[in-house]
Amino acid sequence: MSQLHQISKRFTRIFDQQVAVYEQYARQHGLQGKGLYILLWIYYNPQGITQKLISEKTYSTKQVVNATIRNWVAKGYLTCQENPKDKRHKLLKLTEEGKQYAATILDPLEEMEMQAMGSLTAEEQLVFLQIFDKYSQSIAALFSERRKNL
Repeated sequence: MSQLHQISKRFTRIFDQQVAVYEQYARQHGLQGKGLYILLWIYYNPQGITQKLISEKTYSTKQVVNATIRNWVAKGYLTCQENPKDKRHKLLKLTEEGKQYAATILDPLEEMEMQAMGSLTAEEQLVFLQIFDKYSQSIAALFSERRKNL
């Protein structure tokens, strides 16, 4: 096995563990993993965000996003408002109750993420972000190219 293959496999295992940590955190709060990511996108876009953009950013099907949104609308966490820029796509915004719900889940998560990032030196933080961003863009492009060829 080549060194590149060993490194790639090691990274995949580390990344899988990272995803599992977020999945477990989501489940502890009564969410599916995708629900956590959908909530993140809505919470950090208080001006409103469209279901279409959430689907694109989370790589989720429209059905998954729609089911999650319908559930949160029914619970009073979300509102759907007319989008002045594009009337075909409604803007999703958290209600006050929804903001409180999201804050109890996402604020502690953000604090843990900041603590974890704080375990790195300032230089390590920048290098980590640059390298991970480059890797993420590369793998996304490769997946996209593969989808086109199927």
